[in-house]
Amino acid sequence: MFQPSKLYLPALIIVAVILTLLVFIGFSTYWNLDRARTNALNFVHQQGVAILEAMRAGMTAIPHEADDTPRILAKLIRETAQNRSVAYIYLTTSNREAPIHSSKFSSDKYGVWYPEKAAFKPIASRFRRLPDNTPLYELAERFNNEQLESSVLVIGLKMSTFESARQEDFHHAIIMVSILAALGAGAVFFIYVINRYHRMNKTLRQTQEYTRQVVDSMANGLLSIDAEGRLASWNTLGLELLGLNASDTDSIRLDQVLDFEKSGISKTLNQCHPVMDREISIAVSGGNPMPVAVSVTPILAASGVCSGAVIILRDLREIKRLEEKVRRSEKLAALGKLAAAVAHEIRNPLSSIRGFARFLSHVLRDRPADAEYADVMVKEVDRINRVVTDLLNFARPLKLELAAVNPADLIQQAVRLVSGDAASRNIIIDTDVSRLSSSVLLDPNLMTQVLLNLLLNAMEAVGDNHYIQVGGCEKSVENKAVFWVEDDGPGIDAAEQERIFDPFFTSREKGTGLGLAIVQKIVENHQGFVKVESPVLDKETGCRLEVHIPLNVEVEEEDTEG
Repeated sequence: MFQPSKLYLPALIIVAVILTLLVFIGFSTYWNLDRARTNALNFVHQQGVAILEAMRAGMTAIPHEADDTPRILAKLIRETAQNRSVAYIYLTTSNREAPIHSSKFSSDKYGVWYPEKAAFKPIASRFRRLPDNTPLYELAERFNNEQLESSVLVIGLKMSTFESARQEDFHHAIIMVSILAALGAGAVFFIYVINRYHRMNKTLRQTQEYTRQVVDSMANGLLSIDAEGRLASWNTLGLELLGLNASDTDSIRLDQVLDFEKSGISKTLNQCHPVMDREISIAVSGGNPMPVAVSVTPILAASGVCSGAVIILRDLREIKRLEEKVRRSEKLAALGKLAAAVAHEIRNPLSSIRGFARFLSHVLRDRPADAEYADVMVKEVDRINRVVTDLLNFARPLKLELAAVNPADLIQQAVRLVSGDAASRNIIIDTDVSRLSSSVLLDPNLMTQVLLNLLLNAMEAVGDNHYIQVGGCEKSVENKAVFWVEDDGPGIDAAEQERIFDPFFTSREKGTGLGLAIVQKIVENHQGFVKVESPVLDKETGCRLEVHIPLNVEVEEEDTEG
């Protein structure tokens, strides 16, 4: 695409040259006309002088004593006036009369010129125009004759030849100026066309840039292919979903990345039939298949033949996650209704059983072996009661009571609650709270429960003589606070990491499987999420659970049914 400056330059050069030529021709024409006028006047002057000299020679031949000098002079004037360059000749006196003159002279038409004495050098001359714009050149010479004393001989010469040449020069200059003006107008029009082209080109570039930004800002991937399946255009998200770079588009065919049969692209190219929201999976670099919805629309040529297709890729990972969350919420809601329905029915007989077991333990105090069975009954009843209590807490809707609290104090309080048990099992608990802000908007009781559950879960996982770190930090760029509990235990198997938040899922014999489920529920009510990392980064073992809480938590109304 040409640069506008490169197009403007020759047009501006042409205009500059034309203006220069116009100035040059103007001065040249003026100078030529002035020179031609001067030369013509000199020529006419010399011609007039020659005529005067001829007349002077003729007058010399007349005897001074002749009485008919006026008659001879008149005849000489009339004969000399026959010259086609002579308009008239007359002899004038000081009283401005012309007693002797040629036949073509008329004082009414031409007037009578009697120059002052100072004008003679020795011949007086002047250029004049008659009222009808006829140019004349007059020469006057004093006439020395005793009979015609103080008389002046005046010759009027025609300037028609001079005027014709002058008009031709002027017309030639007008023609040249007209040609240059036409060229100048053409150059100006050329500049106008270039300016229009520049504006249209600028508008086109802006439209193309705006269209590119719109396409790149789409929430879905957009691709277009030709009839052979080669990529013709794309947006950034489309390449990202396929795991491609812009540099790969020339060397990789789309059918090498996307299954044309499963996606319906082949059907569109072959039969010109559109395909709407067909769900397929694409292998990504991490190895896990990515669900996408593919919509394919044919591009029809003027002849009606399919010349390509437009492909829209919609990432379904978030939708799948939300669907899974909805299914989990429905399952938990059903579980909550079940728990609310049976919890009270279980607790009432449990209280009776526990009471009778305590009574039997008291009655059989003299029989230690039998009393031990009664104590086991009491402990198991207490264990069942804890499970029911956790189940009710898990099923009960949560209502956040947000307050600005010091997150470091929450961590220290949770550590104090388990410090005795940790010391008895020789478990070292280290805290890292230096990167936490002084105030975070949280529900302090629920977040304390979250940290306590994570610590208890870590202590049960590592056993005796191990190390646990609990800490937190604030990520201002992401606008959230992060709490973590990290241990050096065996970690969690990859197959179990997706199930550890399911209710009643546990790998321990005495576990209820509700601790982490309750943690996730509390965190989700804070609009956060829990991240599992096992093994810990740059380590071969261990487990790290991170709780991410946004700093601008908003209280949502909970459904209290059930």
